[in-house]
Parts: sequence; structure tokens; C-alpha cells
Amino acid sequence: MPSPQETAYPRLKSTLSTQELTAIYTPSPEELLLSSRVTKSQPSQWGFLVLLKTFQRLGYAVPVAAVPLTITRHIAMVADLKLRTDGLSAYDASTSRKRHLTIIRQYLNLQIFGQAARQLMSQSMTTAARTQHDLVDLINVAIESLVQQRFELPAFSTLLKAARHARNEVTQALYQQVMGSLTQAERGQIDQLFEAEAATHTTPWQRLKQDPGRPTLAHLQALVERLKWLAPLRLGSAALQHIPASKRQHFAAEAQTLDASELKALPSPKRYTLASTLLNHQYARALDDLAEMFIKQMQQLHHRSKAALAQYRVAQQSNSDLLIATLRDLMVAYQSEGEIPQRFAAIETVVGEQSQTLLEQCEAHLTYEGNNYFPFFQKFYKSHRATLFRLLEILPLRSSTQDDSLIEAIAFIQAQRTGRSAWVATVKKEAPGTPEAQAVPLLDLSWIEGKWWFLVTGQRHRTPYPSQIHRRHFEACVLSQVRLELKAGDLYIDGSDAYGDYYSQLITWEDYQASVADYGQLVNLPVEGQAFVNHVQQWLELQTQTTDQAFPTNTEVAYKNDRLVIHRRKPQPPKGLAKLKVLISERLKPVNLLDVLTDTEQWLHWTHAFKPISGYDAKLRQPVARYLAATFCYGCNIGPSQMARSLSEFDRRQLADIHHRHIDDLKLQAAIEAVINAYNRFALPSHWGTGKHASVDGTKWDLYEQNLLAEYHIRYGGYGGIGYYHVSDTYIALFSHFIPCGVFEAVYLGDF
Repeated sequence: MPSPQETAYPRLKSTLSTQELTAIYTPSPEELLLSSRVTKSQPSQWGFLVLLKTFQRLGYAVPVAAVPLTITRHIAMVADLKLRTDGLSAYDASTSRKRHLTIIRQYLNLQIFGQAARQLMSQSMTTAARTQHDLVDLINVAIESLVQQRFELPAFSTLLKAARHARNEVTQALYQQVMGSLTQAERGQIDQLFEAEAATHTTPWQRLKQDPGRPTLAHLQALVERLKWLAPLRLGSAALQHIPASKRQHFAAEAQTLDASELKALPSPKRYTLASTLLNHQYARALDDLAEMFIKQMQQLHHRSKAALAQYRVAQQSNSDLLIATLRDLMVAYQSEGEIPQRFAAIETVVGEQSQTLLEQCEAHLTYEGNNYFPFFQKFYKSHRATLFRLLEILPLRSSTQDDSLIEAIAFIQAQRTGRSAWVATVKKEAPGTPEAQAVPLLDLSWIEGKWWFLVTGQRHRTPYPSQIHRRHFEACVLSQVRLELKAGDLYIDGSDAYGDYYSQLITWEDYQASVADYGQLVNLPVEGQAFVNHVQQWLELQTQTTDQAFPTNTEVAYKNDRLVIHRRKPQPPKGLAKLKVLISERLKPVNLLDVLTDTEQWLHWTHAFKPISGYDAKLRQPVARYLAATFCYGCNIGPSQMARSLSEFDRRQLADIHHRHIDDLKLQAAIEAVINAYNRFALPSHWGTGKHASVDGTKWDLYEQNLLAEYHIRYGGYGGIGYYHVSDTYIALFSHFIPCGVFEAVYLGDF
């Protein structure tokens, strides 16, 4: 069950700094005047001021006797009241408190929590529950709505009950919606997944949940068979498309944690919804794996072709030198003294009988002009042709734009796949033998890259339209373009997740018009086009002026040869740094990592972020101890079996169950945020920076070449992935994740 500490529900701190007391709980002269006007005695005035300032801070009334003494004493000192704190209990039971509450609500312009507020709370929670599942998120949305409409906040238990009710209503409606879209035969197909097969004694549901293995050529057949098995099981996909992606991901994650017997015990609507969601999710994942395999194979062919070009240039260095020497001799002969016939004679002496050979060598050299490695592509493409065509047939490719020229080219090479001729016609003659006869192009070739054009068409120029194309080179060109457009989003795979149609994920114009004004107020930005442009221009002008003013005194930046040069910053260690290091090393004692986890949990309760993926309360004995053990187990990469040998409290399955059913990426991120926020409350980080700036950097990590993320990095050399890190100027790691090599890292700047 969520606690107030996990939500934005305001509450009183037990310990406050002097700065916080002064800023939050110091009555203003106007408030002191109001208290003296509505009260007759000093105890009543003290109670009124405590009630006013706590109500102002929290948005709801609390018994003044329950307010921490630091707050009540501070208010009494400011108001010059010398009273005993036990008198506050009598104030809570007095009729004056009820009268004062009415006055305070009027002064703070707050409405009492009544039917209108309850309706607003339910409506905001119901709307949020359509896209969010965690009760904490629903409670926070309701609190924000009530605060914006100036309503008094209810008790936390009221918010919690309303959040549960809203989530249950929305979820049950989604369950019924998906179940209603399934026919009786489709429900029977799902029920068959939970029945054990006689041959294997396992259920198809277990097979569905299993990891299909690494998407490599060795596992291609297994992936294809898995896709064929999943294709007819994409049940309820039409109804699932109307469910937000966050809900679908949650349903799939919950289904992944349940075995066949547990699913059979669920109510029918929920069982069919979870099963349908996981079936569609696993189908999309299979398509993603096959698409990644296709892209990786094409990238590998391009890398090998580039390497072949480099080797060719090394091998042909002597011929290149000979051509340069011949060109030099020709220039010398051309510039020699004498008449034109004499110069031609000198040139003929240089060329001699090797004119044809020199011409062929020049043509061969021009073939690879501009680092054109495509002529080497066929050498490596032959052995992969069958695999690439098979992937092309399996993947349901669609164009995300109105341009279908590449889709038509894919259909063309598939139709010509079994042909024998090297060249195929690209025009069709209509009404042959008549005066109106004309050649009609069969394909739109405008998308072909310049370096491919000569290989594909045999023409140096794009006009006239070629009457034939080289079949194998055109295949390689089409497959290379498919790789590029899949990564760019111009092509998408129907039913895929990572390579699906991203246009379908964009907000509609109707929703945009309905929410853009609220969004502009939230981020404090103008939403009209010209106003937004003016705002950005003014901001850029201010930044440039600030930079220009600071430039003369900035010793680390200078202009050299009309170029901006940033010098390496020279370290300036403060005085006494060496002594400080010695003192820290003497006083910093080694601490057991489990003790660190336990102590920080006692202070911060960061394990509150961990809970069943289903979103319901954990029904575990010693849940905190299990969470700590699982964090240590998987955080140190020990593994549940080895960890169980060292702990007598938990076995291997208990630790693994926590890892699979209670912890995911989002929950880990929430726990990390709790630790970072707590650390940021100390004074130490403020000495490093303001927290308004962050640096980003990537580090190459070596990975197996067969890994889907592994790519060849041209700068670092070798295969691997990039660990991309965002670090605050307060030396707090804000965000980190892996990205492929060779991508534009600037795309990931705004991810944190």
C-alpha cells in the first residue's frame, strides 16, 4: 500500500532548519493582525497562528498538538507569545478551532473538500488511470488537480481509496473491452495455451514466455518458426491498439510473471487480456529481432566492403603512383618547347602503346572515386543473398510516407529473384508497332544514391531514364536503402515495436489543440508560432550577449586562425588539499556494502519503489530484507544461486522471484532518484555546481560481435556498444544507457 512519503501528499517534517522555519512558518504582519482581530486570548491566538501556517503549508488542517515543537515554538517566538505547549490540546477540542478554520479557508481562498472536490478528484484519477497504473501516480494527479482548483486536500486514506476505485474501474473496462473483441474460437485458442502437451509435459504458455535466444544466423530458423507460430495467435490486436502503450506494456510485464496455473485462476476478462497482450508483445519482439538481424547483416556487409576498399588501395598503390608519374611526364611534354606537332610527338612518346592500358587503369581508379566501396559489395553479398531475401519476405514492410517507390522496388527484386540474366528491363513498351508506341518506366529510380547509380544503371548521368538495370547491383542497392529507411523511420514493420509506425504514436491534432494551452502554462512557454519564435530569439540573444561579455576575461577560450579554441582547464588545487586527503583516508573506515544498503534503506526507504509488477501490494514475509538481498545479489552480479549459499534466510528461487516479479527498469530508476534527491539535499553538492548544467560523454564497451547492440566503432576500433552518461555539475549521475556505435550522440542529449 502506498504511503504518504511515496506521493506528493504534503506533510510536516519532524526536523527543520532555521532557514526553513523562517521562510515557511514565520507569520507575516498581516497574519499577526488577523490573529489579534479574530482571537481574544493568547492561547487562542497561538492556536490560530499554528493552524494557519500549517494549513497554508499543507493544504489541509491538522491538530495543532501534533505539530512539531520546533514549529510551534518558532511561531510563539515571532508572535511574542509565552505559553505552555500543553495548552494546544485544549485548543483542538474547543469550538474556536471550528470557527477559525472557516476564517482561514476564506483568508487562503480555499474551498472545503465537498462533493465538487470529490467529483474533480474522481474525474482526474479516472483520466490518469487510462494511461497510468501505479496508485502513486494517480494520487499525485488528484493532488495537483485539487491544488489548482483551490480545494482543501482530504485525508490520505480518501485519496488512496479513490485511486484504487478509479484504477479498478478503468482496468476492468479494458479487460471487458479486450474480452468482448475475442470470438469464442479465439478464447479457445488462448485457453489451449494453458494446457500441458503430452509430448513435452509443458504448456505452450511456457514456450511463449521463454527467451527465443540470440538473434543470430544460427538461430534464424528458430526465430522464423517462432514468428510463424505467433502470427495466428495475434488475438485481440484491434482492441489492444486502442489501449495506451504504457498500459499494454504493464499488462505484458504482468503476464510474463505468471505461469499457466496462475493465469487459469484469474477471472476470464483479465486472463484473456493479459494473454492477448503478451502474445502481441512477443510477436512484435520476434519482428524486432528479425529486423535487427537484417540491419546487422547489411551493416556487416558494408563494413567488410569498406575494409576491402582499403586493402585494394594499398595493393594498387604502385599503379596509382605510376599513373601520377605518367601524368607528370605528360605535363612536361605538353609544356616543352616547340610547335604543336612537336608537343604531340613528345606526348606520344610518353604514352606509346600503353594508351588503352592507362585508360583502363584510370577507369578502374574512378570507379572507387569518393571512397566508393560499393563495387566490392557483390563479393560479400553473394553468400548472404538467400538469408537477406528470406528476411525480406518475412518482414511486413510498409512505407510511413506517401512515397512507395522503395516498396515497389522491393516487389520488383523479389519478382526477379530467380532470373538468370545480369540485366533486366526497366521500361515497358505500350502499343508497339504503332506511331503512338512509347516506353513506360516500370520503376521510380530517383531514390538511388549517386555512388550506386553507375553500378546499377551503367550510366554516368541520370538522364535519360535507363532502359535496363544490373539485377544483382540493384538488389544490393535496394537492401541497403531498406536498412537506412528502417533506421530513419521512413519504412516500418507492421506489428513491430521498435520498428513500428512512429506516426501512429504521435498525438492527434484534436488532442494537441485541447492540451497545448495547459502545456504552455506548465512549461511557461508561448504556444503560438510567432510568439514562440520571438521567445527563442530573445533567449538566444540574451545568451550570446552574456557569452560575449564574459569572453574577454575567459582565459580558457580563444580565437586562433579564425577558429574557436577551448583550452584544457588547468587544475588549481586549493591549499591544504593534501592534508585533507590524509585526514579523509584516516577517518574513512571500510564499510560493508550490505550495511550501506541497510542504512540507506532505514533513512530513505528506497525499497518502496519495488513492488509487484502487477501494481498490487506485495504479499511477502520480510519484503524489505528480500529487496535488499536481491539488490545486492544482482547489483554485484553474484547470481541467486551463489547468493543463496551465503544467506540462510532466502533460497535461490525467492531471490530470482523478486528480480523477475518485483523489479524492472522503471522501479530501479525510481529508487535511484530517491537516493539522488536525498544526496542533493546536503550542502556538499552545492559546492560543485548549481545543478542546472550537465555534461554528457560516451565510453565504448567491448561486446560480443553476435550481440544485437554490438557494432564496429570506426573511431575506437573494434566491436562494442557506447555507454552514454549524463552527469550533473554537482557530480551526480543523472542518467546512463547503452546506444549503438556510429549513431549521432547529439540525438540522446535530451534523454535524461
